[in-house]
Amino acid sequence: MRPVGMNLAAVLLAVLTAKAQPPAGPTTPALPPASPAPPAADPKPDTHLAAWKQRTEKTSNFQSKFQLFRKDAVFGKEQKYTGSISYMKPNLIVLEIQNTDDGTDYEKYLCTGKAIYQYDGKARAITEFKLNPAQGAGENVALDFFSGMKAAAKQRFQIKLHNEDKCYVYIDIKPTIPKDRQDFEHIRFVLFGPVVEAPATQYLPAAMYMLKPNGDSEVWIFSRQLVDEPNVKEADFQFREIKGWQFKQAPPSPPVGG
Repeated sequence: MRPVGMNLAAVLLAVLTAKAQPPAGPTTPALPPASPAPPAADPKPDTHLAAWKQRTEKTSNFQSKFQLFRKDAVFGKEQKYTGSISYMKPNLIVLEIQNTDDGTDYEKYLCTGKAIYQYDGKARAITEFKLNPAQGAGENVALDFFSGMKAAAKQRFQIKLHNEDKCYVYIDIKPTIPKDRQDFEHIRFVLFGPVVEAPATQYLPAAMYMLKPNGDSEVWIFSRQLVDEPNVKEADFQFREIKGWQFKQAPPSPPVGG
């Protein structure tokens, strides 16, 4: 199984480009319960996908803070996390997640373009997932979404417009191949819509919901988005070991669709 954190970061970062903060007004859009996605309002969200692609092509870097709520399907227990996410073209990503009540419950995902590194605070371990240069972005969902939804990504996922209102656009993503279904059953991400009164905020992320195969769910709420900051540099995305942590390499991943 590929590191889920990077796949989620990909979905969220793909829609980031406007050089502005989110508009005042609603800060927590409606999110679904922990159940499969309802029928889509529009099975062909081509207008929004085209706008999304245009935004991604113009962005050089992006940073955001977030709150993350994870709910256990069996016991109904919810845990709260805080974190940050950073992206720099063409394929550099850093995602950090910290449990607000447990200092050892820490995760970090670093994509250097050649490999993804998963940091696990509880295990005190770092796992390297090498990217397959022959398959490129097709092996890494993150890079697919960064490119603004290539045709290959559309073949791998069922993408539908669930709803839209004056503030938000709700897009559902469901995997169609077994390998991706190991990571998630359903993602709904919520974007600030193409509001005429605030055109600079179009297609920034507002929130995201994810349903996992075991019924667990996650809700991500984003804030403090920054785009095209001059202080972001490649050195921020270099791999660094942590003294006392175990380093290991994951086995090669099989071809997509396997």
